[in-house]
Order: sequence, then C-alpha cells, then structure tokens
Amino acid sequence: SGFDAYEREYILTLAALAAVAINNAFLFEMTTTDMMTKLKMKHYFYTILQERMEAAACGDNPLSVVMIDIDNFKTFNDTYGHSCGDTVLKRTAITIQENVRPGDLAARYGGEEFCVLLPDTDGPNAVIISERIRRNVAESRILDGGLPLGVTIALGAARYDPARDFTIKALMDRADKALYQSKLAGRNRVSLAR
Repeated sequence: SGFDAYEREYILTLAALAAVAINNAFLFEMTTTDMMTKLKMKHYFYTILQERMEAAACGDNPLSVVMIDIDNFKTFNDTYGHSCGDTVLKRTAITIQENVRPGDLAARYGGEEFCVLLPDTDGPNAVIISERIRRNVAESRILDGGLPLGVTIALGAARYDPARDFTIKALMDRADKALYQSKLAGRNRVSLAR
C-alpha cells in the first residue's frame, strides 16, 4: 500500500479517536433530547439557562423564558386516544421549534408542557415571539382519522431579573404564574410576568 507502518498506525489512531468522538456526540444527543418531540429535555434546558442567567447577571443583555402548556390536552387523550395525543405533542413541538430563532432553546418541560429560552430578549419581545408561536399553533391542524383537529396553547413569559431571580426556580415560577394567568383568562393567550 502507499503507507508505512508508522503512517498506518497514525491513521488507525485518528480513526479510533474519530469513532470515540462520534459515539460521544451520539450519547450526548441521546441523553439531552426527548425522543418523541425531538426537543431538548428539561435538565439540559436548566443547564443552559443557568449559564445564561450568570452571563446576564454580569452584563446588560436581557434574557427571557417562556412556559407553554397545551390547552385541554387530557381531553385529546381521552377523546381521541394516546396516539392522537402523541401526534398533538409532536406537531406542537415542531411548530414551537419553527417559530423560535436559531439562538433560542426550545425544550420539553414534561407532559404537555414546553419551555423556551430567549437570549437577548426583553419582556415585550418575549411576548412578540410567544404570540407568534401561539398564533401558528392555533392555525395549524392535526389530522386524526381524516378529521382536522385544532390545538391551542397558553403561554407565560418572564424576563430574568437579577434583583429577584436568584435561582432558576424563581425565574421559572414567575413564568409559570404568567402561564397560569393565561389559563385563567381563557387559554390560547400569552401573559407576561410582572
């Protein structure tokens, strides 16, 4: 062949290292991604949010989070079955992902809840992005046995405030309270935390 023993050994070592790197990337993807929705999982979201909060606390760049809940999701499961419920989750996840910017991070929070991290975004702009997500989810239709089903979501946005959001939980609780306000006000709407 055209390679001496040293060159062959060097190429085999490089190939082995590449295989390890590819395997590590695959494992990372497996452990941070929700297999059903293909969005990141909550624990990964929290890791990135912690880093972003630390950076935002030291700088002038705003940071916001959004909590999202599918309206009346239990009714979909009870009425149309879990397969339809899964379709609703997947379709909603795709619509969320399609309506955030490349630097934003959408994740599955659990059950029928999602969350979005919006770097460099103040409260009013978080509402604009949330409203775009809400509108696109409401306008999409999910086909179940040929029947087009409409889905709506409630959203709660909160801008990170270093003076009171000392923990991830504090910030997420404010977004969750705003989400609850959206539900109380009739669902299919966006509320901004105070």
